[in-house]
Amino acid sequence: MEILAQLFGILINGIYGLTKDYGVAIVMITIAIRACLVPLNIRQRQQMKKQQQTSKEVEALKAKYGKNQEKLNQELQKVYRKNGTGMGSCLLSFIQLPIMYGLYKAIQLVTLAGTTTVLLPWVTSILVKDQMLILPIATILVQILPQTYPYLRFFKDLKLQKAPAATIFILLLTNSFFVFVIPSGIGLYYFVSGLFVALEQFIVNIIEARKMKIASAA
Repeated sequence: MEILAQLFGILINGIYGLTKDYGVAIVMITIAIRACLVPLNIRQRQQMKKQQQTSKEVEALKAKYGKNQEKLNQELQKVYRKNGTGMGSCLLSFIQLPIMYGLYKAIQLVTLAGTTTVLLPWVTSILVKDQMLILPIATILVQILPQTYPYLRFFKDLKLQKAPAATIFILLLTNSFFVFVIPSGIGLYYFVSGLFVALEQFIVNIIEARKMKIASAA
């Protein structure tokens, strides 16, 4: 963790040497790290789809062979061998955690100088929280944005899983408690990271939706 934090700190300081703006440096390094994680995110989404498909097949088999335990076990083993065990998505999540934590710690360390940034002209220092609450509110909105995708008509054929209202409320409450008290420099990282993830998922959904339309038209 500390090695990653030091490495990211060197990168941010290097970018700061060129831009003379820690806010710009934070945005650039956050985008770079998120871009490197795109293949892992795509792989994780593929694993999650496999898990969902496996769950559907398992439920169908239980309904069909519920009274024949031996036959049910045989069919379940076939499904698990075909789709895998579904542990891949969990492992990919654990791979990403130290990377993002290291970046978070690096931002904490390199912004000790405390300075303004052209990206947040209403903030006196990136070491203090946004008193106007513009950045926290924007951060919450971009983090909730992916939850709205299942409701878009363009993505209806993808049958995206809709998050329960309670889940969205908890996400909103948790993020609100956090983003309203953190320094603006850290808030900028969370905003850019959330925006990148939202755009990434939107683009992936568009590509998959178009593939489905082409396949259905063929």
